[in-house]
Amino acid sequence: MALTQTAEYALRAVVWLAQHPNEPQTKTQIAQATQVPSSYLPKVFQPLVRGGLIHAQRGIGGGYTLAKESAEITLLDVVNEVDPIQPIDRCPLSLASHGTKLCPLHSLLNRVILEEQRLLGRTKVSDVTRGEGQPTPLCEFVALAQKAAAADESKPSGAA
Repeated sequence: MALTQTAEYALRAVVWLAQHPNEPQTKTQIAQATQVPSSYLPKVFQPLVRGGLIHAQRGIGGGYTLAKESAEITLLDVVNEVDPIQPIDRCPLSLASHGTKLCPLHSLLNRVILEEQRLLGRTKVSDVTRGEGQPTPLCEFVALAQKAAAADESKPSGAA
């Protein structure tokens, strides 16, 4: 089953923060690196802060950091804070003939949802930030953000 866009954004942001432990990241840095709209990040971060997964520090030198070690946070923890995956517990069509039982189709879809929850629940954020022989998560976005930052730095002061 597909995750919601908000859950995808939250996972990207948390993975980015896990790749930068103890380095507060600004909203702009996170938005550029993860391709999450800057205006949408507060909606993503509010439940993560309330849930104790990330820490927000205001002011100079502030930003966002993980509130726990990445090995202590599961992907399901992140998803459940922003947009929990809902199992199918009754007929989505409200068919009286189904009573309290799911039809074969919805029963299968529910098993898929439950398996998705199990997989996300046993996968730690740290598991997706370090993969032997695999691309680094968000690496293309990071390269783009670094190029943009370098281009900005090379402009003469006062240039638009």
